[in-house]
Amino acid sequence: MGVTMLPVAVSFLLIGVLAMSRTQGRVVFATQALAFGMVLSYLWARARWELSSHYLRYLLPLLFLAALVRGYRRTRVPDRPPATRRTLATLGINLALIVFMSGFDWFTYRGYATPSGTVDLASPLRDARYVVLHGGAGPFTNGHARVHPQDYALDIVGLNGLGRRSRIFADPAVLGSYVIFGATIYSPCSGVVTAAVDAFDDLAPPQTNTRHPAGNHVLIECEGIEVLLAHMLRTSVQVGVGDAVTPETALGRVGNTGNTSEPHLHIHAERGGRPGVILDGQAVPITIDTRFLVRGDVISGRR
Repeated sequence: MGVTMLPVAVSFLLIGVLAMSRTQGRVVFATQALAFGMVLSYLWARARWELSSHYLRYLLPLLFLAALVRGYRRTRVPDRPPATRRTLATLGINLALIVFMSGFDWFTYRGYATPSGTVDLASPLRDARYVVLHGGAGPFTNGHARVHPQDYALDIVGLNGLGRRSRIFADPAVLGSYVIFGATIYSPCSGVVTAAVDAFDDLAPPQTNTRHPAGNHVLIECEGIEVLLAHMLRTSVQVGVGDAVTPETALGRVGNTGNTSEPHLHIHAERGGRPGVILDGQAVPITIDTRFLVRGDVISGRR
C-alpha cells in the first residue's frame, strides 16, 4: 500500500513546491513548470488513485493550474537576472527532466490510441461505478500489453462513494471489503458459452493460483471471437457449455480466484486458436459501449 500510494503523494508534493517556489526569472519558472507538469501528467495516468480516492485524479489538474498562477506571481524578475551557478544548475535540471519525461509521457499516452479492428462489447457490469486498473494499447497503461493474447485485456474494480476501491482502513485480506466483490457479471455479447469453470476457491490477498490463472471463468464465442471473463466467485457461475447468452444474461459474480492480486473482473477477447481453450488465440482489441478504455477510465454501470 505504501509504495503504491507514493505516486499520489509525490504529485501533491510537486504541486506544493511549484506553488511556493520563488525562482529567479520567468525562464527558470517556465522550465520548472513544464518539467513538473510532465511528471504530473505521467503520474495522473499511471498512479493507483483509487487507493486513496479516484476523485483526487480529477482535482490534480485544477490544483496544478492554481499552483502555476501562484508560482508565477511569486517569481522574482530583476532587471537583469544574474546568471548564477545556482540558476544555471536549476535550469539544467529542469531541461534534463523535460527531456527525460517526454519519453515516459510519449509511451504512456501512446497507449490511449484506439487500435484498428476493435470489437464493441456491452458493459459486463451494472448498477455501480467501476474504474479500469489495466487497459489501453501499451505497457505503460496496461500490464497485460504484450502478454499474448491478453494484449488489450481490461482489469476492472469497483468505486465506492469516496472514490475508493475498498473501505477505509479495511483489511486487504478480507474479500468483502472490496467494492466489486460479489458484483454480478453479465454477458458482454450475444453468443454461445464454450467454457465454464467453477472449481476453484476464492483466495485472500496476496495469495494467488498461478497454475490456473483465470480461476473460475466463462468463455463466450461471439461472432468469430471468444471473450473471456475471469476470476469469478466460487459457486457463482450460472451458465454451462453450449448455453446461448445475451447481454442480459447473468454469468456469475466477481470473486478472487486464479492469478489475481485482489478481487476484480478480467475481460479480454481473442480470435483463432482451439475453441473453448483460453489463452490460445490472437488478441483482439475491444471497446466497451464504444469506448476504448484506458487505466483510470470510469465505467458507470449500465442499467
